[in-house]
Amino acid sequence: MPPTSSSPQRRRPPALRDVAELAGVSIKTVSNVVNDYPHVRAETREKVREAILQVGYRPQVAAQQLRTGASKVITLAVPSLRFSYFSDLSQHFIDEAQRRGQTVVLHSTSGGPEAERTVLEGFNRVLGDGVIFNPLMLEEKLFAQMTRTPQPTVFIGEHLPDTLPEGSDYVRIDNVAAAFDATAHLLSTGRRRIAFVGAIATAQGLQPHSSGSLRRDGFLAALQAHGLGAEDGMVQVVQDWHRPDGFAGAAELLARHPDVDGIVCGNDDLAIGVLAQLRRLGRRVPEDVAVIGYDDTPDAPFTSPPLTTISPDKEALAHSALDLLTERIQGHDGPPRVVETPYSLVVRESTERAASAAAGAPSPVSAPSPELEELTP
Repeated sequence: MPPTSSSPQRRRPPALRDVAELAGVSIKTVSNVVNDYPHVRAETREKVREAILQVGYRPQVAAQQLRTGASKVITLAVPSLRFSYFSDLSQHFIDEAQRRGQTVVLHSTSGGPEAERTVLEGFNRVLGDGVIFNPLMLEEKLFAQMTRTPQPTVFIGEHLPDTLPEGSDYVRIDNVAAAFDATAHLLSTGRRRIAFVGAIATAQGLQPHSSGSLRRDGFLAALQAHGLGAEDGMVQVVQDWHRPDGFAGAAELLARHPDVDGIVCGNDDLAIGVLAQLRRLGRRVPEDVAVIGYDDTPDAPFTSPPLTTISPDKEALAHSALDLLTERIQGHDGPPRVVETPYSLVVRESTERAASAAAGAPSPVSAPSPELEELTP
């Protein structure tokens, strides 16, 4: 009777030679097809692909990286997919990477500063060829202490100092100008008691390079450009940038300033919470209070009423970040580069009742008007 083993023998994963034997070609030909090299006849390529499916072969990333120096895998590290913006942005990155033959490993740093520090310092092990990283909670001194990133890195978002480590680049949107345009739009509709909901206070005060601080600065600059002052209470502090924070922040704001007639929100999630609070209080939007968001998330056209918002060009952001990262992976070692991507103002019914909307036609989508552009600081 043959001896038995307490554990079953592991079957080795399919290899190139298995595909080559089934397809009746050389291992080199299979490798050329797997790596999408040209000069393979169409009928041979199709035969190899059918064999790959039959044997279940999948290239091993580690082996491919050793052989070619690149795995075609990149890491996208974002703060949390609970934010509508980051889930939407992540899909744009995944779509663009797939068009380039790359795979995105999605990593959430929702664990807080330590989780973000792990990304900044290169993870505990290398994950792919490079990383696109949106920090949210890291102290700026950590960037100053780092001479070079451990792997090719492109930063996105706003929470970054002026000086970046070698080996990295930065793709951003002009948050101050965008918030300026959002506020100027409300002013152009005749609003004069305008508040900002979205400042986040910490023990050290407001972070100078945070989204909340930059968008608040744009809001205040627009008021000043129109000869209006902002009372301290017209900038509403919130705990975070989720919908419940907008709901609670609007209640506090309107308890202090019941005559507010316009609200600029730090992001769309806050704005959706603000809209819910206004409905609860019986305030009509936009007749009594106009509301504008930021991010143009997929929910924005379907709020009640549809939300006017700043729309970052997410496709351009993903395209630019992947271009820069690819250049770094391929050997570019110049100083850090900063690229600004565009945005537009999407006007919907939360700020004005357009004649076309009243007639049943879609509300217009527009970039900032020439008058607003003239006011941009």
